[in-house]
Amino acid sequence: MKLSIKLRRLAAALTAAAALATGPALAADFPSKPIELIVPYGAGGLTDAFARAIAQAAEANLPNGQSIVVVNKPGGGATIGATAAFTAKPDGHTVLFTTSSPIALQPIYGKTPYKPGDFQAIIRTYDIPSSINVHTSSDIKSYEDWLAWVQANPGDFTYGTAGGTGSGGHIAAEQLATALDVELRHIPYEGSAALKAAVMGGQIMGSNQLPDIHRDGEIHPIVFVTEARPAADIYDATPTTRELEIPAVVAFFSGIVGHKDIPAENVAILHDAFKAALDDPAVADLFAKYKLSKRYAGPDEFNAIITGAVAANTETMKALGLVE
Repeated sequence: MKLSIKLRRLAAALTAAAALATGPALAADFPSKPIELIVPYGAGGLTDAFARAIAQAAEANLPNGQSIVVVNKPGGGATIGATAAFTAKPDGHTVLFTTSSPIALQPIYGKTPYKPGDFQAIIRTYDIPSSINVHTSSDIKSYEDWLAWVQANPGDFTYGTAGGTGSGGHIAAEQLATALDVELRHIPYEGSAALKAAVMGGQIMGSNQLPDIHRDGEIHPIVFVTEARPAADIYDATPTTRELEIPAVVAFFSGIVGHKDIPAENVAILHDAFKAALDDPAVADLFAKYKLSKRYAGPDEFNAIITGAVAANTETMKALGLVE
């Protein structure tokens, strides 16, 4: 009897020791093959450029000498690439370099195979600044000028966005209009080039997009709807909605996410590798080239940012009658 008890205790101790060793052992085995980093846009754009630079820099910080392969899967408003990341095996070997639209806007329409919350945040990298703009020749020169004008002329301020009705730019502008209790008139355009041409040609009074006066352009910002501004001194005097204490602050974030069931220890490995990459000289050169600032957030904070964006977008889309 005493021998049997001792054997049972020994077996239990061995089982407990094995359980304790399982987690670290699994983490040590990850990654066991190259990481596929999906970009849901075509090659050559800003998102693709950052994804490739960050992927190359992160490889040196991955265990087991594994590489990171960037794969472009554009289409469907970036939902094709997001769907590929969602349907991949949830072990962390396939992740998505995303913007806010495919995970915090498109699934609200209920037409994607994934829902808001089906992705696990890994790291936020940067935000795309966006502002309400006018042409530099406009009589409207400041936020105060613009607010007085739209209050006196309800529905007459025509503004465009480069994504159509229900796009992120449209939703953000309408959030601002609701917060200020003013009426704006939205004109959708297909792409930023057509939008810019419409502002330049006077077909519309303004836009919600990235301004370009830091590149000697003529798209002049009135108020940034994002916390982020382009990293150029010329924008320091342009207020943000946050600074004006207007409850209409959006985040057109970019970052890396994966399926919500990726093991936490694998998420941590990926996060650490990509975080180190943000300080790589090649990545820093891209930030300088595009006048963007690093806006790091770890998994928990980034998850909260995504959740907040989904809630705000849902509220505005219901108010606009875009969803029930």
